[in-house]
Amino acid sequence: MAQVTVIGTGLIGTSLGLALRASTLRNLTVVGTDAEHAARSGAQRRQAFDRMEGRLGNAIADADIVVLATPVLAMRELMQGMGPYLPEGCVVTDVGSTKTQVLQWADELLPDAVDFVGGHPMAGRETPGPENADGQLFTGKPYCVIPSPKASQRAVGEITTLAEAVGGVPYFIGVDEHDSFVAAVSHLPFLLSTALVGCTSKSANWSDIGQLASSGYRDITRLASGDPVMHRDICISNAQPIVAWIDAFIRELYEYRKLLDTDGAPPDTDAVGTMFEDARLARNKWLAGEVNPKARELENTPEYPTFSQSMGQMFLGGWGERARRLMMGGGDDDRGRNRRP
Repeated sequence: MAQVTVIGTGLIGTSLGLALRASTLRNLTVVGTDAEHAARSGAQRRQAFDRMEGRLGNAIADADIVVLATPVLAMRELMQGMGPYLPEGCVVTDVGSTKTQVLQWADELLPDAVDFVGGHPMAGRETPGPENADGQLFTGKPYCVIPSPKASQRAVGEITTLAEAVGGVPYFIGVDEHDSFVAAVSHLPFLLSTALVGCTSKSANWSDIGQLASSGYRDITRLASGDPVMHRDICISNAQPIVAWIDAFIRELYEYRKLLDTDGAPPDTDAVGTMFEDARLARNKWLAGEVNPKARELENTPEYPTFSQSMGQMFLGGWGERARRLMMGGGDDDRGRNRRP
């Protein structure tokens, strides 16, 4: 029986446990562990795991896949401590929102006998903790897969299987692209939300302004209610891409400022209207799914196992692996080593 161990039973880790237990995967044991007793208890109340362990070694000793679902900056120390307990051939992944440092730590600290494949489901909510977990959280959402340079084809296939099993849509992406792109659409939004709360709440008139704040203010400041530790770790571990997007936003906002600051003359009605119309159209195209990815270099993309092929290897044992080899023409599991999508 295959075992997936999730380290960290907060919102994402507990949601992952719920999704795996509700998935079509069979002969699978889902184990959870967390350094905090309250998080373990909350996940137990949600019945998100087949078994809950209080000790890290017990949780990962028999694992086929280990998922790091802790804040990003906690992963370095965790990788240092978990090495002696990881079984040979185990696949380690994570669900962190930044990847450059995480892949560096994995390369430096994890044993050579295990594979690391970075993961990042583009899903979440501003209310943290296992009590807010949702087994449908990942359904239909992009699930970024970022293999380390040493990751085997088998390991990437297993994390692809995991992503699909919880309802995600695997999206292969390079580490630098990932950290820049998520800085734009995930990290910048919570910083803007936080900055607006800071700007308004520090006003001497906030006690009166706050009485007027309604749905618009509530919607745009929603992300400021998120987990401060998670947001802190994201900013520290992905500082330069975030700074680049802050600068881009400042330039964009300054263009709006120039349209409105006309030395006492009325602003250009057409120009201001165009500003809002362009943004409305761009957002509507995105909502309609009309923003398509650029074509990728197919010849540079390794042929990772499909969902069914990885299922055969991981969940049907030796017979499934032999069948997979026959279907694939006796391919080598390490065919994709040292190559990234």
